[in-house]
Amino acid sequence: MALRHLIHQTRRYSGNFLLRSEGYWRLGCSQSRFIKNQTNVSNAAVNKTTNLQDQIKDKRNEIQDFIDVKKSELQDKLEDKKDDIKEYIEDAKVELREKAQEKSTEIYKKRKEAKTRVILNLAERSLDYLKKYKTVLGDAFPDKFVQTYRIFSTGTRQLAQDVQTYARVKDTLVNSIDKQKSHAKLSTAEYEVFLRLPKDAIRVTPVLLISAFPFAQNVVFPLALLYPKLFLSSQFLTSQQKKDVLLSNARHQQEIFPLWKEELIRCTDMTYEKDPELMHLRTILKSGQQLSAQEILDLRPLFELNGPLDIRHLTRRHDKLLASFHRVWYIMFPYTYLEWYANMLWRMDQALDREKLRFSPEVIRSLSVQRGLNPELFSEDEQLQYLRHWLDISAQLKYKDISLLLHLPLFLKRKPIYQQ
Repeated sequence: MALRHLIHQTRRYSGNFLLRSEGYWRLGCSQSRFIKNQTNVSNAAVNKTTNLQDQIKDKRNEIQDFIDVKKSELQDKLEDKKDDIKEYIEDAKVELREKAQEKSTEIYKKRKEAKTRVILNLAERSLDYLKKYKTVLGDAFPDKFVQTYRIFSTGTRQLAQDVQTYARVKDTLVNSIDKQKSHAKLSTAEYEVFLRLPKDAIRVTPVLLISAFPFAQNVVFPLALLYPKLFLSSQFLTSQQKKDVLLSNARHQQEIFPLWKEELIRCTDMTYEKDPELMHLRTILKSGQQLSAQEILDLRPLFELNGPLDIRHLTRRHDKLLASFHRVWYIMFPYTYLEWYANMLWRMDQALDREKLRFSPEVIRSLSVQRGLNPELFSEDEQLQYLRHWLDISAQLKYKDISLLLHLPLFLKRKPIYQQ
């Protein structure tokens, strides 16, 4: 009995133990599943968060790309608008410049026309005065065969013709549309009158005006005949007096020549020391070397407009010597008058080329002196040869090279050379 009771107790305790163990095992499994579920939930939440973050990031990038595209489009539109505004402003500026230029041209033309009208009116009055001046001569010199009457009568008539020529040339050059064609129609004689008459008028006008007063002829005419080169113009001079004046001008040029050359050397020494072309020119001038036509033409870059030896860039002393050599009158700034004279001289060269230098010896001498050659030292053939060389070079020059044209006497070959 005791044994059976022991076995029964043992079985009961064993059954309870197994039940408890099974309960513990089931509890452990439940906890494992809970932890596993919790981990899965956490991982799912992390994955969801990551997915949301990626979506937000993608959305941000998408929005940023959209903003960048829109910004780029706006910048392009802004640049296009800026370009349109700039073009509009430039067009407006060009339009304003054109209007200002047209207005300036219109004002310039009106001034020029007014100046021309004044000159033509003055020329017309001068002609009327010169026509009436014959009466003054007739009263002063009843005997029409006296020499004094002939001088003033012939001179007055020639002066009247020159005034008409000057007025016609002035009107042609001012009012023409095509300047080139207008210059092509003018002759050498017309250019000569156009260049000479203003100086002649300044010299002889006081004599003609004062002599119109009663009894003034008794003083004015003898004084004018005593100093004809001072008080009378070329129209009133005899052939011998004209020749004397011409040779006097040539001797004056011969005196100016070395001073002018020395000043040009000084100008090349003073500036642009490292310019090889100027250094070469300085060497040529110092050595006294005579240049061929092509070598002279090779100097054009130095003398062209805005070049180092352009008329407007020379020293005042150089301009004054240049004006003195070419007998160009000026008031304050020599270069403005030199530029005008050089242009007329260049146009006159074209007329000489058209007329093939078919002139009398007196005209050849005058043309030679005008271009820096002393006819006392050269025969007529040598003068013609010099003028042909001058015209060969002048024909290859343009308006921008007119400074070189004025300096040609320094470079053209000639013998004997002026004493330095």
